[in-house]
Amino acid sequence: MKPEATVVLQNAKIDMFKGSMKPAVDKWGRVEVTEPAEFAVKEDNNLSLVEYELVECRGRGEVNSF
Repeated sequence: MKPEATVVLQNAKIDMFKGSMKPAVDKWGRVEVTEPAEFAVKEDNNLSLVEYELVECRGRGEVNSF
């Protein structure tokens, strides 16, 4: 695959790896190089450069009664 190639990802997801987002395709997924597409990439909002952290939520799964 060459840089700037247009690809289609099927059955893909985003995995968190060391605080960054990484695309992942499982065994049922597919990566296909297609015809070039015309679109503009918004480089000013690159969410892959944002570092995320796992936050533990208390009480998850509990039913609150009022």
